Amino acid sequence: MPEYAYHAVDRQGRASDGTMFADDEKILERRLREVGYWLIDARVRQNKRARVRKKVPRRELIDFFNGITSLLIAGIPVAEAISAMAEETEHTGLKHILEDVSVNVQSGNEVSESFRKYPGVFTSQVCNLVRAGEQGGNLIETFTDISNHLAWVDRVMADVKQASIYPLMIIAAVAGLIALMFIVVVPKFAEIFAELDTPLPALTRTVIGIGEFAQQYWWAIGVGVVAFIVFVMNARHIDSGVALTIDRIKLNVPVFGRLQRLLVQSQFVHNLALMLRAGVPIVEALTLSQGLTNNLVMDNAIADAEAAVQRGDRVSSALREHSVISSLTLRMIVVGEDSGRLDTTLQQISDRYDEEIPRQIKRVFAVLEPMITMMLVAIVGLIAASIFLPMFSLVSGLSG
Repeated sequence: MPEYAYHAVDRQGRASDGTMFADDEKILERRLREVGYWLIDARVRQNKRARVRKKVPRRELIDFFNGITSLLIAGIPVAEAISAMAEETEHTGLKHILEDVSVNVQSGNEVSESFRKYPGVFTSQVCNLVRAGEQGGNLIETFTDISNHLAWVDRVMADVKQASIYPLMIIAAVAGLIALMFIVVVPKFAEIFAELDTPLPALTRTVIGIGEFAQQYWWAIGVGVVAFIVFVMNARHIDSGVALTIDRIKLNVPVFGRLQRLLVQSQFVHNLALMLRAGVPIVEALTLSQGLTNNLVMDNAIADAEAAVQRGDRVSSALREHSVISSLTLRMIVVGEDSGRLDTTLQQISDRYDEEIPRQIKRVFAVLEPMITMMLVAIVGLIAASIFLPMFSLVSGLSG
C-alpha cells in the first residue's frame, strides 16, 4: 500500500499537510473527506526513509502524554484528544505532527501506526508500547507509563547535567590556564633564559620545549582534540569493535565506572519492566531494549538473553555470564522468574536504582572536584618550579 503526502483544508479553510497510507488517491480523498478535510494535492512517497524526523524536546512529549492521559480519563475519544493536544502545544513541529496523527487516527489508522511515521519523535519502544496498549485495551495506563518513563529519563539527565556543571567549569578554567601558561608565559621566560645564557635544569628544558611546541602548533593541538572528541562520539557509527572497546572502558574507568554501570542497568530494567507491564512479549521486549542503554556491552548481554529465551532458557541464565549485570540485579531477576512476576520485580529493581543513582552522581562529582583541583595545583606547581629553579641557580651563582 503506497504512502501519500497530502495537502488538504478543513471546513474553516485551515490547511493541513501530512501523510497517509491508501490504496489509491480516490480512497485517500474519501478517507480525508470522512474526517472533514478536502484534498488539494497528493503525491506518492517514493522514499520512505525520507519521512520527517523532527526533533521534539523531551519535556514537550511528557506534557503531551500527561495531557492526553487526562483527556482519555475524561472520556474524550483518542483522535479528538490528540487534536486537542495539537491545539494546546506551542511547539510548531509537534503541533504539525499531532495534527497529522489525529487525521490518520480519525481515518481509521491505529495510534501506534500513526506514531510510527515519526521515528525521530516516537521511538520504536514507544510505538510498540502503544500498540500493546491498544491490543490490551489499556491505552490510558500505557500513556501514563510512557509519561512516567520519559519523566524518569528527564530527571536522570537533569541530575547528571546539574552535577557536572561545576566540574566542567573547573576543567575549562584549568585547560585555559594551562594553555595560557604554555603559549604565553613559558615562552617569555624562555627568551629571558636564552638571553642570560644560563644552564637550565631538565624540568625547565622540558617545560620550555612543551611551551614552544604549543606556541607553534596550537592549531594542530586544537584540531587533534576536536577530532578525538568527534571520533569518540561517533565511534558507534564508525566501527562496532572500537565502539565496544570504548563502551567497555566506560564501565571500568575509575570514579565514573560504577555510575555508568548503574545507569545502563537502570535503563535496562526500567525499559524491560515498562514493556512487560504493557503486555509486550518478552522476546520482543528484549529486542526493543537493545540500543536503549547506549552501551554495546549491555546490548550484547541483552542479545544473549533474547537468544536464551528463544531457546526456552531463562533470562537470568544468559545474563549470569556478563559482568555488567550486578549480582543483586541478577538475584532479583531470578526471584522474578521463579515467582512469575518478572515485571513487578524489575520495577522494584528500577525503583532501587532511582534512589541510588542520584546519590552516586553526588559521590562521583564530590570526588572529582578535589581531583581536578589537585591536578591544577600540580601542573601550576611544576610550571612554577621550572621557572624559578633557573632563577634560584642564577641568584646563587651571583651570591657566590
